[in-house]
Order: sequence, then C-alpha cells, then structure tokens
Amino acid sequence: MKKLFVLVVVGLLALTGLTGCAAPKTYKFGTGSYTSVSGRAATADAAGRVQVTTTYAAVLLDDAGKIVYVDIDSAQNQGTFDTMGAVVAADAAPTKKEKGADYGMKGASAIGKEWFEQMAALEAYFIGKTVEEVLATEVDAEFVPVAEDLKASVSVGIDPYLAAVEAAAKNAVEVEGVAKVGVGSVASVSGRAAVAAAEATATTAAVEAAAGRIQTNVTFMGVAMDKDGKVLVSMLDVAQNQGTFDAMGAVVKADAAPTKKEKGNDYGMKGASAIGKEWFEQAAALEAYIVGKTAAEVEAIEIDGEGVAVAEDLKTSISVGIDEYLAAFAKAVANAVEVK
Repeated sequence: MKKLFVLVVVGLLALTGLTGCAAPKTYKFGTGSYTSVSGRAATADAAGRVQVTTTYAAVLLDDAGKIVYVDIDSAQNQGTFDTMGAVVAADAAPTKKEKGADYGMKGASAIGKEWFEQMAALEAYFIGKTVEEVLATEVDAEFVPVAEDLKASVSVGIDPYLAAVEAAAKNAVEVEGVAKVGVGSVASVSGRAAVAAAEATATTAAVEAAAGRIQTNVTFMGVAMDKDGKVLVSMLDVAQNQGTFDAMGAVVKADAAPTKKEKGNDYGMKGASAIGKEWFEQAAALEAYIVGKTAAEVEAIEIDGEGVAVAEDLKTSISVGIDEYLAAFAKAVANAVEVK
C-alpha cells in the first residue's frame, strides 16, 4: 500500500510538472488598412470636398489560422474648399466607432442599426473562421452580405473591411504569451489653398498656378501585451492621402496612396533625414523600442517641442516626431481586450 501511495504521488507530481511547463500558445498578430479617396467640385451652392476613408483592422490568428480576435474601424476625414480655391474647413474627425450613435446611420439603415452595431456583428461573424473563409463571404453587387445569418445585422458594403482584414493577416507575425490585444488611431487633416495663374504687370511678378490640397494622416497602431501588461508586439503605420483642386474649385486629383510602410524606400525620407534613415526604418526602431515596456513606460517617453524623442537610445534611430504615434499607442491600449 505504501509503495502504491508513493507511485501515485510521484505520478501526480510529474503531471503537475508537465502542466506547469506547458508551452504558451502561439498566435499571429497583425494590422492592415484599406483607403479610398473621393473628390467633389465646389459650386455656388455647395463647397467642394476631398474625403478620405481609411479602414484599418487588427487580427489575432490561432495556430490553425482561425480568427480569435478582430477589430475593424474606419477613419473618415474630409476637407472642403470653395469656388475660389480657398480652404473652407480641414478638421480631423473621430473614427466611425468612436462616433458611436452620433455617426447617424441608424435612421437611414434598412435594418435600423448603427455602423458600430453592424461592425460588431460582422466582427463576431468572423470569429472562428479562417481568413480564407472570411474573404469567401458571399456578397451582392454592392458588396452587401447575402447570407441569412448576416442580412439581419449587416446592411453596409463590406469590401473595405474584407480588404483591411486580408492586409492585417498578411502582415501578421508570430507571438507567444498574449493576454491582451488592441488597436487605435489618431488623425490629422490639413489644407492648402489653390493659387490662380497671373501674368506679370508693371508692379507685380508673374504667378504660376498651384493646386490646392487637402491632406489626411491616419496613424494607426496595434499592440499585443502579456499578462503583466508588457508589449510583445507593436505595429505602426500611417495612411497619408490627399486630394487636389484648382483655383476654381474643380477637383484635380483624388487617388488613394499606399501607406508609409507600404511605400518603403519610395517614401523618400532618407535623403532629407538628419540620420539617413527611411520612414519604415524609423518606425521599425520605435516598434522594437516599445517591446518589453508597459503602457506607462511607453507613454512616459520624453519628447521635445517638435514631438521628437530626446532619449539617447532613440535619437540615432528616430528623427521624426512621434507624438501622434504615442497617441495612437495610448488608444490601442485603451481599446485592448483580453484574449479568450
């Protein structure tokens, strides 16, 4: 009997030891975006407009490639101008999720649901599916889902959301020990008036025509953190887009551009950089610097009046202002949810 007891105890200890040493789950975490740009000419009755919609997503995939977390949001910003090419307004707006009921879709929706409600339903539908299964979601000519289990909860076209999820999955990297994940963004909008051409006179020089411009920057960041709140992965990117117009308020150009990270060397910062590094290289340095730090430590990173980091271990790798990047990080942390 004593021998049997000893064997049972040894067996239990061995089992406990194996359980305690179990390898942490491996996931893949990524962020991605899709942007569309539209323009409308100014008239005597209505201001012209450049509107930029950047949809971004963060996904967490399990070892079978199934989505265990997905967060989709849309940063829709615009600038307006008049028939003289002067900028009327150029202000950043909250994201569609941040607007909540104020977005105002419910009254115009065929199913009586706000954008954030429809997005929550779509995200829930994606959970447990592979990215391939998500991309195979059946839609009509307007990209509205036709599946019976989605028709009652999603009435918007989902093509930009599918594109953002696909991009996030392509950018995903392996990570272990994930406890919380989140994504957030900040936006800025700027405007520049158009200039009409003018011939030289006896007292003035000739003036060349110059297009006006509305430019939007949507900085988005995704983070994965461990149980102690330390960052395991951070992913930063900026969707910088613009539309141009002439001195009569006609739209000249309104096309979407790749993100700064997607542009890579083509972004063209290296030559103008005091440290000779491209934007994607500087972003990678900041992402790496954040890893292993808590949210409080990241938010305490010291910056100067231009938003540039002053720490010696960052000055040689990052020369751009990081204030918007830190703001996006703070939002990602605030939006973070536990991994179930």
